[in-house]
Amino acid sequence: MKQTRYEQVANKIVTLIQNGALQEGDKIPSIRQLSRELGLSVNTIKEAYWRLEDKNYIAAVPQSGFYVKKQSVLGWDSTDKADAAQSRMLNPQEVNFCQVYAAFKEYGESQSKVNLGIAGLDSEFWPTEKMARFMGEAVRQPDVEALNYLMPPGYLPLRQQIARQGLAAGLNLSPEEIIVTNGCHEAVFLSLMALCKPGDTVVFESPIYFSLFHMLKQLDLRVIEIPSHDGEGISLKTLEFVLESQEVKAMYTISNFNNPMGFSMPSWKKKKLVRLLAGYDIPLIEDDVYGDIAFKDRPDTCKGQDKSGRVLYCSSFSKTIAPGLRIGWIAPGKAYDKILEIKTLMNICATSIEQIAVARFLKEGGYDRHLRRLRKKVGQAVRQMRQAVLAHFPKGTRVTDPDGGFLLWVELPHDVDTTLVYRQAMKKNILIAPGPLFTLKGKFSHCMRLNAGMWNPDIEKAVAMTGQLCQAQVPKQRDFPVCPTPQFQPPPDPRGEGRPAAFG
Repeated sequence: MKQTRYEQVANKIVTLIQNGALQEGDKIPSIRQLSRELGLSVNTIKEAYWRLEDKNYIAAVPQSGFYVKKQSVLGWDSTDKADAAQSRMLNPQEVNFCQVYAAFKEYGESQSKVNLGIAGLDSEFWPTEKMARFMGEAVRQPDVEALNYLMPPGYLPLRQQIARQGLAAGLNLSPEEIIVTNGCHEAVFLSLMALCKPGDTVVFESPIYFSLFHMLKQLDLRVIEIPSHDGEGISLKTLEFVLESQEVKAMYTISNFNNPMGFSMPSWKKKKLVRLLAGYDIPLIEDDVYGDIAFKDRPDTCKGQDKSGRVLYCSSFSKTIAPGLRIGWIAPGKAYDKILEIKTLMNICATSIEQIAVARFLKEGGYDRHLRRLRKKVGQAVRQMRQAVLAHFPKGTRVTDPDGGFLLWVELPHDVDTTLVYRQAMKKNILIAPGPLFTLKGKFSHCMRLNAGMWNPDIEKAVAMTGQLCQAQVPKQRDFPVCPTPQFQPPPDPRGEGRPAAFG
Protein backbone atom coordinates (compact mmCIF):
# COMPACT_ATOMS: atom_id res chain seq x y z
CA MET A 1 0.00 0.00 0.00
CA LYS A 2 1.37 3.39 -1.02
CA GLN A 3 2.27 5.67 1.88
CA THR A 4 0.85 9.15 2.14
CA ARG A 5 3.27 12.07 2.17
CA TYR A 6 2.82 12.73 5.87
CA GLU A 7 3.52 9.03 6.59
CA GLN A 8 6.72 9.26 4.54
CA VAL A 9 7.84 12.30 6.54
CA ALA A 10 7.01 10.60 9.85
CA ASN A 11 8.88 7.42 8.87
CA LYS A 12 11.99 9.42 7.93
CA ILE A 13 12.08 11.01 11.38
CA VAL A 14 11.47 7.64 13.09
CA THR A 15 14.41 6.20 11.16
CA LEU A 16 16.65 9.06 12.30
CA ILE A 17 15.61 8.39 15.90
CA GLN A 18 16.16 4.65 15.67
CA ASN A 19 19.63 4.89 14.10
CA GLY A 20 20.79 7.43 16.67
CA ALA A 21 21.01 10.49 14.39
CA LEU A 22 18.29 12.07 16.52
CA GLN A 23 18.58 11.33 20.22
CA GLU A 24 16.57 11.99 23.33
CA GLY A 25 16.25 15.74 23.93
CA ASP A 26 17.30 16.75 20.41
CA LYS A 27 15.24 19.49 18.82
CA ILE A 28 13.81 18.60 15.41
CA PRO A 29 13.16 21.16 12.63
CA SER A 30 10.16 23.41 13.04
CA ILE A 31 7.07 22.74 10.93
CA ARG A 32 7.75 25.69 8.65
CA GLN A 33 11.46 24.88 8.31
CA LEU A 34 10.79 21.26 7.32
CA SER A 35 8.03 22.42 5.00
CA ARG A 36 10.53 24.62 3.14
CA GLU A 37 13.27 21.96 3.10
CA LEU A 38 11.03 19.17 1.76
CA GLY A 39 8.85 21.33 -0.47
CA LEU A 40 5.69 20.08 1.22
CA SER A 41 2.72 21.92 2.63
CA VAL A 42 2.63 23.06 6.25
CA ASN A 43 -0.46 20.90 6.82
CA THR A 44 1.41 17.77 5.63
CA ILE A 45 4.22 18.40 8.11
CA LYS A 46 1.72 19.14 10.88
CA GLU A 47 -0.03 15.84 10.26
CA ALA A 48 3.30 13.98 10.35
CA TYR A 49 4.26 15.64 13.65
CA TRP A 50 0.85 14.89 15.16
CA ARG A 51 1.30 11.22 14.28
CA LEU A 52 4.78 11.22 15.84
CA GLU A 53 3.40 12.86 18.99
CA ASP A 54 0.61 10.30 19.18
CA LYS A 55 3.16 7.47 19.03
CA ASN A 56 5.38 9.14 21.69
CA TYR A 57 8.35 9.74 19.41
CA ILE A 58 8.35 13.52 19.89
CA ALA A 59 6.85 16.09 22.23
CA ALA A 60 5.88 19.72 21.68
CA VAL A 61 7.31 22.29 24.09
CA PRO A 62 5.30 25.52 24.11
CA GLN A 63 7.12 28.50 22.53
CA SER A 64 10.15 26.29 21.87
CA GLY A 65 9.41 23.59 19.31
CA PHE A 66 9.40 19.81 18.99
CA TYR A 67 11.86 17.52 20.79
CA VAL A 68 12.67 13.81 20.67
CA LYS A 69 11.17 11.97 23.62
CA LYS A 70 12.81 9.26 25.71
CA GLN A 71 12.42 6.00 23.82
CA SER A 72 11.59 2.73 25.55
CA VAL A 73 14.50 0.29 25.38
CA LEU A 74 15.25 -3.10 26.80
CA GLY A 75 15.99 -2.96 30.47
CA TRP A 76 18.84 -4.40 32.48
CA ASP A 77 18.30 -8.12 32.00
CA SER A 78 20.65 -11.06 32.05
CA THR A 79 18.36 -13.65 30.48
CA ASP A 80 19.08 -15.29 27.16
CA LYS A 81 15.82 -13.84 25.86
CA ALA A 82 17.06 -10.31 26.53
CA ASP A 83 20.45 -11.15 25.04
CA ALA A 84 18.85 -12.41 21.83
CA ALA A 85 16.63 -9.35 21.59
CA GLN A 86 19.61 -7.05 21.99
CA SER A 87 21.71 -8.92 19.42
CA ARG A 88 20.02 -6.98 16.61
CA MET A 89 21.63 -3.83 18.08
CA LEU A 90 25.14 -5.30 17.94
CA ASN A 91 26.44 -3.71 14.76
CA PRO A 92 29.69 -1.76 15.23
CA GLN A 93 29.03 1.84 16.20
CA GLU A 94 31.11 4.86 15.37
CA VAL A 95 32.43 6.27 18.66
CA ASN A 96 31.38 9.84 19.48
CA PHE A 97 31.80 11.96 22.59
CA CYS A 98 29.05 11.59 25.12
CA GLN A 99 27.54 15.04 25.66
CA VAL A 100 27.48 14.60 29.39
CA TYR A 101 31.17 13.68 29.50
CA ALA A 102 32.17 17.26 28.70
CA ALA A 103 30.67 18.43 31.97
CA PHE A 104 33.00 16.14 33.92
CA LYS A 105 35.95 18.19 32.69
CA GLU A 106 34.55 21.15 34.59
CA TYR A 107 34.98 19.28 37.87
CA GLY A 108 38.59 20.39 38.19
CA GLU A 109 37.43 24.01 38.04
CA SER A 110 34.86 23.52 40.79
CA GLN A 111 36.36 21.42 43.57
CA SER A 112 33.60 22.56 45.94
CA LYS A 113 31.28 19.97 44.44
CA VAL A 114 30.52 16.80 46.39
CA ASN A 115 31.93 13.99 44.27
CA LEU A 116 29.59 11.05 43.83
CA GLY A 117 30.48 10.71 40.16
CA ILE A 118 34.23 10.38 39.61
CA ALA A 119 35.81 7.16 40.89
CA GLY A 120 38.29 7.96 43.64
CA LEU A 121 39.19 7.24 47.24
CA ASP A 122 39.18 9.58 50.19
CA SER A 123 42.63 11.20 50.44
CA GLU A 124 42.70 10.09 54.09
CA PHE A 125 43.17 6.55 52.80
CA TRP A 126 46.44 7.42 51.02
CA PRO A 127 49.76 6.53 52.75
CA THR A 128 50.88 10.14 52.37
CA GLU A 129 53.59 10.26 55.02
CA LYS A 130 55.27 7.03 53.95
CA MET A 131 55.24 7.97 50.27
CA ALA A 132 56.70 11.40 51.05
CA ARG A 133 59.54 9.72 52.95
CA PHE A 134 60.24 7.20 50.18
CA MET A 135 60.23 9.92 47.51
CA GLY A 136 62.74 11.92 49.49
CA GLU A 137 64.93 8.85 49.83
CA ALA A 138 64.56 8.14 46.09
CA VAL A 139 66.04 11.52 45.18
CA ARG A 140 69.02 10.90 47.46
CA GLN A 141 69.52 7.25 46.46
CA PRO A 142 73.17 6.96 45.32
CA ASP A 143 72.99 3.88 43.10
CA VAL A 144 70.12 5.08 40.87
CA GLU A 145 69.75 8.45 39.17
CA ALA A 146 66.19 9.24 40.19
CA LEU A 147 66.15 12.41 38.08
CA ASN A 148 67.30 10.56 34.96
CA TYR A 149 65.41 8.24 32.61
CA LEU A 150 64.50 4.73 33.74
CA MET A 151 63.94 3.36 30.28
CA PRO A 152 61.26 0.74 29.50
CA PRO A 153 60.48 -1.85 30.59
CA GLY A 154 61.05 0.11 33.83
CA TYR A 155 62.78 -0.06 37.21
CA LEU A 156 63.70 -3.71 37.83
CA PRO A 157 63.06 -3.74 41.63
CA LEU A 158 59.58 -2.36 40.93
CA ARG A 159 58.86 -5.04 38.34
CA GLN A 160 60.09 -7.65 40.79
CA GLN A 161 57.67 -6.42 43.44
CA ILE A 162 54.79 -6.30 40.93
CA ALA A 163 55.49 -9.93 40.02
CA ARG A 164 55.49 -10.87 43.72
CA GLN A 165 52.18 -9.06 44.34
CA GLY A 166 50.67 -10.95 41.40
CA LEU A 167 50.83 -14.23 43.29
CA ALA A 168 47.76 -13.20 45.31
CA ALA A 169 45.82 -12.94 42.03
CA GLY A 170 46.92 -16.36 40.83
CA LEU A 171 49.47 -14.89 38.41
CA ASN A 172 52.80 -16.46 37.65
CA LEU A 173 54.67 -13.54 36.09
CA SER A 174 58.36 -12.89 35.82
CA PRO A 175 59.75 -9.32 35.97
CA GLU A 176 60.83 -9.74 32.32
CA GLU A 177 57.15 -10.00 31.27
CA ILE A 178 56.19 -6.65 32.83
CA ILE A 179 56.38 -3.12 31.38
CA VAL A 180 55.88 -0.12 33.68
CA THR A 181 53.41 2.47 32.35
CA ASN A 182 51.96 5.84 33.31
CA GLY A 183 48.91 4.35 34.99
CA CYS A 184 46.52 1.63 33.88
CA HIS A 185 44.87 4.00 31.41
CA GLU A 186 48.07 4.17 29.38
CA ALA A 187 48.46 0.39 29.56
CA VAL A 188 45.02 -0.04 27.96
CA PHE A 189 45.79 2.65 25.37
CA LEU A 190 49.06 0.93 24.44
CA SER A 191 47.21 -2.38 24.11
CA LEU A 192 44.64 -0.96 21.71
CA MET A 193 47.36 0.76 19.68
CA ALA A 194 49.34 -2.46 19.39
CA LEU A 195 46.38 -4.68 18.49
CA CYS A 196 44.22 -2.47 16.28
CA LYS A 197 44.37 -0.10 13.37
CA PRO A 198 41.87 2.72 12.56
CA GLY A 199 38.46 1.38 11.63
CA ASP A 200 38.88 -1.93 13.48
CA THR A 201 36.19 -3.25 15.80
CA VAL A 202 36.64 -4.09 19.48
CA VAL A 203 34.22 -5.74 21.91
CA PHE A 204 33.34 -4.20 25.27
CA GLU A 205 31.03 -5.13 28.11
CA SER A 206 27.99 -2.91 28.44
CA PRO A 207 27.69 -0.67 30.39
CA ILE A 208 31.23 0.59 29.74
CA TYR A 209 33.62 2.80 31.74
CA PHE A 210 32.90 6.17 30.09
CA SER A 211 36.50 7.41 29.75
CA LEU A 212 37.20 4.63 27.26
CA PHE A 213 34.93 6.29 24.68
CA HIS A 214 37.41 9.16 24.44
CA MET A 215 40.24 6.67 23.93
CA LEU A 216 38.36 4.80 21.20
CA LYS A 217 37.56 8.08 19.45
CA GLN A 218 41.21 9.08 19.37
CA LEU A 219 42.19 5.72 17.89
CA ASP A 220 39.30 5.80 15.38
CA LEU A 221 38.02 2.41 16.54
CA ARG A 222 34.53 1.00 16.47
CA VAL A 223 32.89 -0.77 19.38
CA ILE A 224 30.35 -3.53 19.88
CA GLU A 225 28.65 -3.50 23.28
CA ILE A 226 27.81 -6.89 24.77
CA PRO A 227 25.19 -6.88 27.56
CA SER A 228 26.48 -7.73 31.03
CA HIS A 229 24.78 -8.75 34.24
CA ASP A 230 25.65 -7.37 37.65
CA GLY A 231 26.07 -10.90 39.01
CA GLU A 232 28.69 -12.41 36.72
CA GLY A 233 29.40 -10.13 33.80
CA ILE A 234 29.30 -10.54 30.05
CA SER A 235 26.91 -12.83 28.20
CA LEU A 236 29.15 -15.46 26.60
CA LYS A 237 26.31 -16.63 24.35
CA THR A 238 25.92 -13.16 22.85
CA LEU A 239 29.69 -12.78 22.61
CA GLU A 240 29.97 -16.01 20.63
CA PHE A 241 27.22 -14.80 18.28
CA VAL A 242 29.17 -11.60 17.66
CA LEU A 243 32.47 -13.41 17.09
CA GLU A 244 30.80 -15.61 14.49
CA SER A 245 29.20 -12.72 12.63
CA GLN A 246 31.68 -9.83 12.97
CA GLU A 247 35.38 -9.26 12.36
CA VAL A 248 36.66 -8.43 15.85
CA LYS A 249 40.26 -7.44 16.60
CA ALA A 250 40.23 -7.44 20.40
CA MET A 251 38.08 -7.53 23.51
CA TYR A 252 38.33 -5.42 26.67
CA THR A 253 37.11 -6.40 30.12
CA ILE A 254 37.28 -5.14 33.71
CA SER A 255 36.95 -8.64 35.09
CA ASN A 256 37.11 -7.85 38.83
CA PHE A 257 34.88 -5.28 40.58
CA ASN A 258 33.84 -3.95 37.20
CA ASN A 259 33.47 -0.26 36.46
CA PRO A 260 30.60 0.68 36.55
CA MET A 261 28.63 -2.42 37.64
CA GLY A 262 30.88 -3.77 40.39
CA PHE A 263 30.62 -7.47 39.46
CA SER A 264 33.51 -9.92 39.51
CA MET A 265 33.43 -12.52 36.77
CA PRO A 266 33.49 -15.99 38.40
CA SER A 267 36.55 -18.18 37.82
CA TRP A 268 34.70 -20.67 35.62
CA LYS A 269 33.54 -17.85 33.36
CA LYS A 270 37.00 -16.32 33.10
CA LYS A 271 38.34 -19.68 32.00
CA LYS A 272 35.55 -20.13 29.48
CA LEU A 273 36.02 -16.57 28.15
CA VAL A 274 39.75 -17.07 27.60
CA ARG A 275 39.14 -20.36 25.79
CA LEU A 276 36.37 -18.86 23.64
CA LEU A 277 38.55 -15.94 22.50
CA ALA A 278 41.53 -18.22 21.91
CA GLY A 279 39.40 -20.30 19.57
CA TYR A 280 38.90 -17.22 17.40
CA ASP A 281 42.52 -16.02 17.90
CA ILE A 282 41.29 -12.78 19.49
CA PRO A 283 43.39 -11.09 22.22
CA LEU A 284 41.84 -10.00 25.52
CA ILE A 285 42.77 -6.75 27.25
CA GLU A 286 42.15 -7.33 30.97
CA ASP A 287 41.91 -4.27 33.22
CA ASP A 288 42.35 -5.36 36.85
CA VAL A 289 42.86 -1.98 38.48
CA TYR A 290 40.30 -2.70 41.26
CA GLY A 291 41.29 -6.33 41.92
CA ASP A 292 43.37 -5.66 45.05
CA ILE A 293 40.49 -3.88 46.82
CA ALA A 294 38.70 -7.11 47.73
CA PHE A 295 36.63 -7.20 50.92
CA LYS A 296 36.92 -11.01 51.10
CA ASP A 297 39.23 -13.21 49.05
CA ARG A 298 41.22 -11.60 46.27
CA PRO A 299 39.65 -12.84 42.98
CA ASP A 300 41.72 -14.50 40.29
CA THR A 301 42.25 -13.15 36.78
CA CYS A 302 41.74 -14.04 33.14
CA LYS A 303 45.51 -13.72 32.74
CA GLY A 304 45.94 -16.60 35.16
CA GLN A 305 43.99 -18.79 32.71
CA ASP A 306 46.05 -17.69 29.71
CA LYS A 307 48.20 -20.42 28.14
CA SER A 308 48.93 -18.76 24.79
CA GLY A 309 49.94 -15.17 25.62
CA ARG A 310 46.74 -13.66 24.19
CA VAL A 311 45.73 -11.87 27.42
CA LEU A 312 47.21 -8.40 27.97
CA TYR A 313 47.00 -7.80 31.72
CA CYS A 314 46.81 -4.14 32.84
CA SER A 315 46.75 -2.64 36.32
CA SER A 316 48.16 0.16 38.49
CA PHE A 317 48.57 1.51 42.02
CA SER A 318 46.24 4.47 41.36
CA LYS A 319 43.39 2.91 43.33
CA THR A 320 45.43 1.36 46.14
CA ILE A 321 48.17 3.90 46.91
CA ALA A 322 47.33 7.26 45.28
CA PRO A 323 46.00 8.34 41.86
CA GLY A 324 48.61 11.04 41.27
CA LEU A 325 51.52 8.58 41.26
CA ARG A 326 50.57 7.34 37.76
CA ILE A 327 52.45 4.08 38.20
CA GLY A 328 50.84 1.27 36.27
CA TRP A 329 52.00 -1.78 34.38
CA ILE A 330 51.16 -4.24 31.67
CA ALA A 331 52.00 -7.90 31.12
CA PRO A 332 51.27 -8.02 27.38
CA GLY A 333 52.16 -11.61 26.53
CA LYS A 334 52.74 -12.07 22.80
CA ALA A 335 52.42 -8.31 22.22
CA TYR A 336 55.41 -7.51 24.49
CA ASP A 337 57.82 -6.25 21.80
CA LYS A 338 55.18 -4.08 20.11
CA ILE A 339 54.04 -2.56 23.41
CA LEU A 340 57.63 -1.84 24.44
CA GLU A 341 58.29 -0.08 21.15
CA ILE A 342 55.16 2.09 21.29
CA LYS A 343 55.72 2.96 24.96
CA THR A 344 59.27 4.17 24.25
CA LEU A 345 58.18 6.22 21.24
CA MET A 346 55.17 7.75 22.97
CA ASN A 347 56.71 9.17 26.17
CA ILE A 348 60.06 7.42 26.71
CA CYS A 349 59.34 6.13 30.23
CA ALA A 350 57.34 6.45 33.43
CA THR A 351 58.60 8.94 36.01
CA SER A 352 61.71 7.68 37.78
CA ILE A 353 61.16 9.05 41.28
CA GLU A 354 57.70 7.49 41.54
CA GLN A 355 58.97 4.13 40.27
CA ILE A 356 61.71 4.02 42.91
CA ALA A 357 59.43 5.23 45.71
CA VAL A 358 56.67 2.74 44.94
CA ALA A 359 59.20 -0.10 44.75
CA ARG A 360 60.52 0.85 48.20
CA PHE A 361 56.97 1.04 49.61
CA LEU A 362 56.10 -2.39 48.23
CA LYS A 363 59.25 -3.95 49.66
CA GLU A 364 59.78 -2.09 52.93
CA GLY A 365 56.79 0.09 53.69
CA GLY A 366 54.19 -2.44 54.70
CA TYR A 367 52.09 -2.42 51.53
CA ASP A 368 50.29 -5.62 52.59
CA ARG A 369 49.29 -4.03 55.92
CA HIS A 370 48.20 -0.92 54.06
CA LEU A 371 45.99 -3.05 51.79
CA ARG A 372 44.33 -4.75 54.75
CA ARG A 373 43.47 -1.39 56.34
CA LEU A 374 42.35 0.03 53.00
CA ARG A 375 40.03 -2.88 52.29
CA LYS A 376 38.42 -2.52 55.70
CA LYS A 377 37.87 1.24 55.38
CA VAL A 378 36.61 1.08 51.81
CA GLY A 379 34.30 -1.83 52.61
CA GLN A 380 32.76 0.17 55.44
CA ALA A 381 32.28 3.23 53.19
CA VAL A 382 30.62 1.12 50.49
CA ARG A 383 28.21 -0.45 52.99
CA GLN A 384 27.28 2.94 54.45
CA MET A 385 26.57 4.47 51.06
CA ARG A 386 24.58 1.46 49.93
CA GLN A 387 22.42 1.65 53.06
CA ALA A 388 21.90 5.39 52.48
CA VAL A 389 20.81 4.82 48.88
CA LEU A 390 18.28 2.18 49.92
CA ALA A 391 16.99 4.50 52.63
CA HIS A 392 16.63 7.69 50.54
CA PHE A 393 16.03 6.59 46.95
CA PRO A 394 12.59 5.70 45.54
CA LYS A 395 10.91 2.42 46.33
CA GLY A 396 11.96 -0.26 43.86
CA THR A 397 15.54 1.00 43.53
CA ARG A 398 18.17 -1.74 43.09
CA VAL A 399 21.78 -1.29 44.21
CA THR A 400 24.65 -3.66 43.52
CA ASP A 401 26.37 -5.25 46.50
CA PRO A 402 29.99 -5.71 45.35
CA ASP A 403 32.63 -7.76 47.15
CA GLY A 404 35.30 -5.17 46.40
CA GLY A 405 36.13 -1.92 44.67
CA PHE A 406 34.19 1.21 45.57
CA LEU A 407 31.58 1.71 42.85
CA LEU A 408 27.82 1.20 43.17
CA TRP A 409 25.54 0.74 40.16
CA VAL A 410 22.05 1.99 40.96
CA GLU A 411 18.98 0.97 38.94
CA LEU A 412 15.97 3.20 39.62
CA PRO A 413 12.32 2.92 38.56
CA HIS A 414 11.99 3.55 34.82
CA ASP A 415 10.20 6.86 35.43
CA VAL A 416 13.47 8.38 36.65
CA ASP A 417 15.70 10.10 34.09
CA THR A 418 19.19 10.21 35.64
CA THR A 419 20.46 12.72 33.06
CA LEU A 420 17.88 15.16 34.41
CA VAL A 421 18.89 14.21 37.97
CA TYR A 422 22.51 14.90 36.99
CA ARG A 423 21.67 18.43 35.82
CA GLN A 424 19.59 19.16 38.91
CA ALA A 425 22.28 17.76 41.22
CA MET A 426 24.98 19.91 39.57
CA LYS A 427 22.99 22.99 40.54
CA LYS A 428 23.24 21.80 44.14
CA ASN A 429 27.01 21.18 43.83
CA ILE A 430 26.61 17.39 43.68
CA LEU A 431 28.31 15.40 40.94
CA ILE A 432 26.86 12.03 39.89
CA ALA A 433 27.49 9.81 36.86
CA PRO A 434 24.21 9.21 34.95
CA GLY A 435 23.68 5.85 33.25
CA PRO A 436 23.66 7.04 29.61
CA LEU A 437 27.28 8.11 30.10
CA PHE A 438 28.28 4.42 30.00
CA THR A 439 26.90 3.44 26.61
CA LEU A 440 26.56 4.53 22.98
CA LYS A 441 23.18 2.83 22.70
CA GLY A 442 20.99 5.31 24.56
CA LYS A 443 20.33 2.81 27.34
CA PHE A 444 20.52 2.96 31.16
CA SER A 445 18.63 6.26 31.35
CA HIS A 446 17.19 5.13 34.70
CA CYS A 447 20.57 4.09 36.13
CA MET A 448 23.53 5.85 37.70
CA ARG A 449 26.98 5.04 39.06
CA LEU A 450 27.97 6.31 42.47
CA ASN A 451 31.49 6.62 43.86
CA ALA A 452 31.53 5.05 47.34
CA GLY A 453 35.24 5.58 47.93
CA MET A 454 34.59 8.06 50.73
CA TRP A 455 32.00 8.61 53.44
CA ASN A 456 31.38 11.66 55.62
CA PRO A 457 28.43 13.86 56.66
CA ASP A 458 28.61 15.90 53.43
CA ILE A 459 28.49 12.72 51.33
CA GLU A 460 25.55 11.44 53.37
CA LYS A 461 23.63 14.68 52.79
CA ALA A 462 24.43 14.56 49.08
CA VAL A 463 23.11 11.00 48.77
CA ALA A 464 19.90 12.01 50.56
CA MET A 465 19.47 15.04 48.27
CA THR A 466 20.08 12.93 45.17
CA GLY A 467 17.46 10.49 46.41
CA GLN A 468 14.98 13.36 46.76
CA LEU A 469 15.67 14.48 43.19
CA CYS A 470 15.00 10.93 41.99
CA GLN A 471 11.87 10.62 44.13
CA ALA A 472 10.45 13.80 42.60
CA GLN A 473 10.31 12.08 39.19
CA VAL A 474 8.32 9.07 40.38
CA PRO A 475 4.57 9.52 39.84
CA LYS A 476 2.60 9.50 43.04
CA GLN A 477 0.41 6.45 43.44
CA ARG A 478 -3.27 7.20 43.27
CA ASP A 479 -5.66 5.74 45.79
CA PHE A 480 -8.53 3.66 44.48
CA PRO A 481 -11.77 5.65 44.36
CA VAL A 482 -14.00 5.15 47.34
CA CYS A 483 -17.53 4.17 46.44
CA PRO A 484 -20.21 6.34 48.03
CA THR A 485 -22.05 4.79 50.94
CA PRO A 486 -25.33 3.28 49.71
CA GLN A 487 -28.38 5.17 50.92
CA PHE A 488 -30.05 1.91 51.84
CA GLN A 489 -28.32 -0.31 54.41
CA PRO A 490 -29.65 -3.81 55.03
CA PRO A 491 -30.45 -4.58 58.63
CA PRO A 492 -27.60 -6.09 60.60
CA ASP A 493 -27.43 -9.84 60.66
CA PRO A 494 -27.68 -11.10 64.20
CA ARG A 495 -24.88 -13.58 63.53
CA GLY A 496 -22.59 -10.81 62.24
CA GLU A 497 -22.84 -12.06 58.67
CA GLY A 498 -24.33 -10.56 55.54
CA ARG A 499 -22.92 -7.05 55.97
CA PRO A 500 -21.79 -5.24 52.80
CA ALA A 501 -18.18 -6.09 51.82
CA ALA A 502 -15.71 -3.28 52.16
CA PHE A 503 -14.37 -1.78 48.93
CA GLY A 504 -10.59 -1.51 48.65
